[in-house]
Amino acid sequence: MKLLKILISLLIIFLTILLTSNLIKKLDFDFFGYLDSKYIFLFLTLFTQILGVYFSSKRWMNCVKYYAESKKIIFSFSTYFYLNSRANIINNFLPSIIIGDLSKLISPNSSKNFKKTELKYIFVDRIIGVFTLLNLGLISATYIGLLHLELYIVVVLLQIIALFIIRSIKINFFKIQSILKFIISPPPISIFTYSFLSQISFSLSLFFQILAFKSVLHLNDLFISIFLNFMGIVPFSINGWGVREWAASQISSNYLEQNNLIISSIIFGICFSLSNLLIYSYTFFNNSRKVFKN
Repeated sequence: MKLLKILISLLIIFLTILLTSNLIKKLDFDFFGYLDSKYIFLFLTLFTQILGVYFSSKRWMNCVKYYAESKKIIFSFSTYFYLNSRANIINNFLPSIIIGDLSKLISPNSSKNFKKTELKYIFVDRIIGVFTLLNLGLISATYIGLLHLELYIVVVLLQIIALFIIRSIKINFFKIQSILKFIISPPPISIFTYSFLSQISFSLSLFFQILAFKSVLHLNDLFISIFLNFMGIVPFSINGWGVREWAASQISSNYLEQNNLIISSIIFGICFSLSNLLIYSYTFFNNSRKVFKN
């Protein structure tokens, strides 16, 4: 099993590098010229990504606080902010979000008895985030013409039916009954609001990069950015690298647009690491300073 995991990870790394390298080798891009004339868009991308991490950290914290199974896993917001940014940095370089999410367990909670409870909330938070991005992605795909309205309605109806079926399950198969309780007794709307704000912020960060290469703004560009952000949840890639750029090349109407969309996506991915590194550095030194003062 361990060998299989290693082989799958190596395959994901290979596919990501292959996809990305094939797409970027044809690009015509002056990086220093971009920094000289488009730096404001770079700032906006970093800022909105920091907002995205902020809102996703609020989602996670409020989910834990709402159910309050143990005070040992209720931390200050700066701790959730710190753990979330560290996990995002890891996820942006390694071929599995599991490793980044598991790193969140290295937390102030020192009780091994409550580590499973802590992991459960990490998993549930991830599900809420993916559920939000999935539905935003479906809406954007429908708007830009990649998904027929009839098919979109069918997918939404299937989601509703699936929720009703899951809510009726009584058997604790695969020991997931503790997870199902979040569907039977869903968290408040505020948690889904934070999830929505988080995903919209990440999509806006990519939208600002798309805008940097355009002279005329179109609403379609916003939905394209949401769709490309949605493509990042594809599991067989490193945090969407390669897949996101491939999707950008496929939905482009001409070579210039393809070139600009791929560049926008690459800068978005690089900024994702930079924005999370900024959060991680700030929260790490801020927490260290508090410990030193005490």
